[in-house]
Amino acid sequence: MIYLTGDCHGEFGRFSKKQRMRLPFELTPDDFVVICGDMGLLWAEDKEFAYYQKWLSALPFTILWIQGNHENYDLIAKYPVCMWHGGKVRHIVPDKIILLERGQVFTIEEKRFFTFGGASTHDIQGGILDKTSPTYEKDRRRANKRGLPYRVRGVSWWAQELPSEQEMQEGRENLRKAGSQVDYVITHCLAGKMQDRLEAILGAGEGLAHGYRVHEKDILTAYFDELETMLQYKHWFCGHYHVNLTLDERHTVLYQQFIALEHPSGQGTHFCTLP
Repeated sequence: MIYLTGDCHGEFGRFSKKQRMRLPFELTPDDFVVICGDMGLLWAEDKEFAYYQKWLSALPFTILWIQGNHENYDLIAKYPVCMWHGGKVRHIVPDKIILLERGQVFTIEEKRFFTFGGASTHDIQGGILDKTSPTYEKDRRRANKRGLPYRVRGVSWWAQELPSEQEMQEGRENLRKAGSQVDYVITHCLAGKMQDRLEAILGAGEGLAHGYRVHEKDILTAYFDELETMLQYKHWFCGHYHVNLTLDERHTVLYQQFIALEHPSGQGTHFCTLP
């Protein structure tokens, strides 16, 4: 079986034995759990990383994940790219913790998945600071004094959170080879139009009418708008927005919730929501 969940940000309590016992199913070595970005494992090469790498590797299932906007892309780049189930991956722990690269089409349990991680960081009202800048300390103190969140380049923010044109083109080409048809799309953020719908549902409609957005549009949301017009799929899953919400019959936003995809031999709906 294949299950999906949302952002972890380095907090993996949902995978503990105590929490797993509350689920109406048993996760086994044959199962995959897909994290829709911001896993939070690869953040720093420290004792916490070593601990959770070992702890997660001992879980009775395989973890698959895509990039979010809160990932250390310099650390990710240290792991070599290889092929797995038809697409490019990075094995953080061989056959136990696997990063699904951007713009790839995978066949897993007879279902085809298109994966494309990444998103824009939005909690940067205090700026993206650079430690090498002569004004770094001044900028940091100003942001702290005003209570504004900020990020530090190469420490808590990486430009690679948004894709390159090469990555987007690779996605187009892989979808062309797949006949522009997959079963499931797994991303971190939504297409721009769907993001507008999400913000309206969450009560940001008045702000949108005045040109204010909680989550700004960017090259990635525009790219997903493009894919929405040419790609045939059954369901699109994402994380990023820290809410569990079904937007419509084909779009689901995940946070701490689990979604179970239908087994290849199953009948009926394509997915079901689990408590």
